[in-house]
Amino acid sequence: MGHRFMYRNLIDDETLITATSVEKGFVGAGVPRVANAGGSMVFSGAYAGEDHEVYFAEIEAPGDVGSARFRWRKTSTPAGGWEASNIPTALTDTALDSGVKVRFVSGANSPAFALGDHWQATANRFFSPRRIYDLDPATKMRSASPPEDPWSLVLDFGEEKSPDVFIAHLHNFPPGASLRIQANGSADWRAPALDERPTRRSDTLIHYFTTTPRSYRHWRLLVEGAAADQDACLEVSEIYLGGFFEPTDHFWFGNVVGEEAFEETSRTENMAERPVLLNRGRRITLPYERISDEQRGAFLAMYRAVKDVDAGRAKPFFVHLDVDDPASVILAHLTGGFLPRQTGSDDFSFELELRERLA
Repeated sequence: MGHRFMYRNLIDDETLITATSVEKGFVGAGVPRVANAGGSMVFSGAYAGEDHEVYFAEIEAPGDVGSARFRWRKTSTPAGGWEASNIPTALTDTALDSGVKVRFVSGANSPAFALGDHWQATANRFFSPRRIYDLDPATKMRSASPPEDPWSLVLDFGEEKSPDVFIAHLHNFPPGASLRIQANGSADWRAPALDERPTRRSDTLIHYFTTTPRSYRHWRLLVEGAAADQDACLEVSEIYLGGFFEPTDHFWFGNVVGEEAFEETSRTENMAERPVLLNRGRRITLPYERISDEQRGAFLAMYRAVKDVDAGRAKPFFVHLDVDDPASVILAHLTGGFLPRQTGSDDFSFELELRERLA
């Protein structure tokens, strides 16, 4: 029995992530910020961008619809800049980007638009592929409904990467679907250099790669046979593609793997207390003894990585509690401190306390 810790995901903000199909986002209604004349702007569309954006459209040449001109920007536009300017207003939709459109409606007065009139609208995509590595199990990436068959999620790292393990956490891949993890030096998938079939498990699946060598730029998850239910879609909360840390020495007798209840107390009208169960989660204590100073340093590196001061965040990470049991993978927070006791010239002992990260 051994423990493995997965806390360095190769998937990050620099990774180009594309999916065969993704559920579209939404564009909110236009909110007037300055409206000195009687005209209005109407935002619409199915947002296809990756991140939350606020779109701004501003009148830069006054007039009625057709003669007035506008410019637009969004949250990610560099400060002081505009994505496009001197665009004619129109009664029909004008495409901005990422599926966002705007049209203009005349008011009771003429001219309909004054210089400086501007509106804004929020665009969001709750099920973007970017959700697959945000370490929040409550968010998911979702395909269109039904998903294309086969459906794939493709990762372009921009350079060769050598992961050891793949994890799909809180997924709904159907039992009858065929799963494949592939990798290649190019984006040509006709004959991938790596092609392995993970064993599907409910909720969370883990797969350790056997192909060697396996340093490739392009990786993909391929799901075949998942579109039988026309009302279905594919979902996955977290995907991990990276390495693992497995202590070479450990003392596992005394592991504590239990459950705790999260409750709050409410009161009835006659002030009687009534406990309300909110959720249940696992709490784990892993004792380690006779750990070398080198191994102590590896644990310390993991502690510092998940207690990320630069990001101002305590990051959850995956733990495989028993490498012989594929059902023993959890997403957990490391609670408490890292307090190794030196018990010999090159011996340390300590306990790791983990709490399951719940959706």
